[in-house]
Amino acid sequence: MTQLVQSLVERLALLPEPVQNRLAQRFLQEVKTAATEMTQSPPQRIAGLGKGTIIITEDFDEPLPETFWLGKA
Repeated sequence: MTQLVQSLVERLALLPEPVQNRLAQRFLQEVKTAATEMTQSPPQRIAGLGKGTIIITEDFDEPLPETFWLGKA
């Protein structure tokens, strides 16, 4: 046991039993909540949030010039 954990355990032992029980219940609830959050899927993306951040030019579908393919562009 690490020194920090040992110190916490010693200090918790000094508290009245009802307080120990409440702290234990609270700790277990926090652990359960954290575990649940870690297993949930990430939030769904929302369409349209990036609207207007990218502009596609009129010549987007045009073939690229030979100079591009030859590394001269």
